[in-house]
Amino acid sequence: MPSSHCEDERLSLQILVCEDEGLTTLRLRRSLEALGHHVVAEAADGEAAVALAGEHHPDVILMDIRMPKMDGVQATRAIMSARPTAIVIVSAFSDRELIDAAVDAGASNYLVKPVSDEQLGPAIALAHRRFQQFQELGREVDGLRHALEARKLVERAKGILMDRLTLSEADAFRRLQSASRDRRQPLVDTARQVIDAASLLG
Repeated sequence: MPSSHCEDERLSLQILVCEDEGLTTLRLRRSLEALGHHVVAEAADGEAAVALAGEHHPDVILMDIRMPKMDGVQATRAIMSARPTAIVIVSAFSDRELIDAAVDAGASNYLVKPVSDEQLGPAIALAHRRFQQFQELGREVDGLRHALEARKLVERAKGILMDRLTLSEADAFRRLQSASRDRRQPLVDTARQVIDAASLLG
């Protein structure tokens, strides 16, 4: 799939780092600050992550999947229930099932350890942009569960448009938005129509 430059990468965001390894936390902080972001707090366990997210209201959370007291999936679910936030899951290859569970819980993106500086900026920008799209869907539907289900449909529809029309993710989303406005219908309904049409075409 094609990639595109994200305007979000030029934003200075408030970041909460949730990581139980001190050296990893330090390296992430330095990388984030070099990217122009501000680390508002650091959490060494899942319970602290939930508490600090509620206290600081960060723009993006970097969430380690393996943490004491409460793992990244549980923490993500708790944060999304209390105050939805853009969350980037950080994990190892062996945690693939947990990554999928965290995405189902509401995480916007994920990174595989060790995280390089080249990966960090785009991953945060993409998570921030996807979360903004999630908020737009949330205004269309009632309740977190329905918003998460709607986001999955929109992600599938975007993927179809990216593959079929060779579009960037941002352009695919704009295509969905434009079609929704033209048809005077919710974005999630347009996404369903794209998915249904793709199924018919094979």
